[in-house]
Amino acid sequence: MRVTVTKDSQARRSLADSERFDLHDDPRSIGRIETARQHPCLRGLLLNLNEDESPFSTLACKVWSVKEAADSAEFASRIDLVASQDGQQLDEAQYQDLAGRLAELLEREPGDALRVELQILPAEFAGGRQGSCLRLLLFSRAAAQEQAKLRWSLGVARVQQALLFLARALRQARLD
Repeated sequence: MRVTVTKDSQARRSLADSERFDLHDDPRSIGRIETARQHPCLRGLLLNLNEDESPFSTLACKVWSVKEAADSAEFASRIDLVASQDGQQLDEAQYQDLAGRLAELLEREPGDALRVELQILPAEFAGGRQGSCLRLLLFSRAAAQEQAKLRWSLGVARVQQALLFLARALRQARLD
């Protein structure tokens, strides 16, 4: 799997006014997230990332597909998430470390049909509080749309596995 990590200080993720379903407080609100209803693998990832013991909270997600040519299709998703350690949100340097470790785990996966972009973005939270978030973009490419979607589903499972491994490290305060 090909992975790139970038830091985009120009783009700002404003979370103060966005509609957000808090899956930590109300896991049933996942039923109001259209993309989670349509894609069971994404639903599972969102629920796992937002479990009570998880250091992650998802902010937003999106799924889309593109028919590039007669013999080429792409299926993709975006998940914005925040992470905390010992009850404190990560700072930018910790997000860099988290993204680097996630990249290392995902790069071990074979194949060129999947590509991941990890972007560290500045974020503005409710109350004007400044921080960072991690945007995870997953792209799959195939000859047909259904094949691209299947590869994407497998990629979501790999991303979930890597994030759950990192969640354990965050809970055990081994990510510094």
